[in-house]
Amino acid sequence: MNKPQRPVTGPGHSHAQNSSSLISSGEFADLIPVTPGQIGSHKTSVVSATALHAALGINSRLTDWIKRRIAEYGFTDGEDYQVVEILSDSNLSSAKSRQQITHDYLLTLDTAKEIAMVERNERGRAIRRYFIRCEEKLQHLSPRTVRELRHQLKGRVMVASYHAPMCAALALQRATAGKPTRNYHYAAEANMIARLVLDGMTARQWATVNALTGDARDHMSGDQLELMAYLEQSNTTLIDAGMDYHQRKAHLTRLMDKWRVRHDGGIYHD
Repeated sequence: MNKPQRPVTGPGHSHAQNSSSLISSGEFADLIPVTPGQIGSHKTSVVSATALHAALGINSRLTDWIKRRIAEYGFTDGEDYQVVEILSDSNLSSAKSRQQITHDYLLTLDTAKEIAMVERNERGRAIRRYFIRCEEKLQHLSPRTVRELRHQLKGRVMVASYHAPMCAALALQRATAGKPTRNYHYAAEANMIARLVLDGMTARQWATVNALTGDARDHMSGDQLELMAYLEQSNTTLIDAGMDYHQRKAHLTRLMDKWRVRHDGGIYHD
């Protein structure tokens, strides 16, 4: 029987992110560390399915979700993943506390990458790209590189989390006023925030200047992404408060300046 086809896995200063820039650690990505391990008889880099499940924000139970993915895409026990037993205390505060056996699934980096892509959402794509970068740098992965990747992932997921609510708030505001919302209205919001983060450039302009391909956000630093997410979240609040475009732009500019001051007076490093 044929297996289902697996998915293809293959701003101070507005410079594209690179491996030599210094970025502080992002704690979010500690939830899905890539660590040395063993699947079957092979030593390899592994990812906890429990950690991946949490980072992806999956609503269904871990066991149901991972078993469904294994069956759907034909992952092989001892080759693509391995089930491990973990001892845990059922209730540490209880005098009758006892250890329980729970199960986790250790995934190869390739398997974790494919599963992230299967989710077909912004979080999944961001996490998959994080795994790809880990894979590319495994031969010379330094603690500093790990911190950079984790901080970049944190920002990327934050942007993915806050963009949709911002668009929903804008659509609701306009609907309340009896106005339709077109794609260019959403684009105007995205461009306004991008110009604040990228020194007056839209994401497309910034990508062109830096000779980048694909989604510009994939090339931004963790700090740039963190600022963008902060402004998107703030913009949602301002939209809900009834501010118009120009009022929000002025307010977001002030918030951006204060954010930069809080980040040591300048958040970007060449």
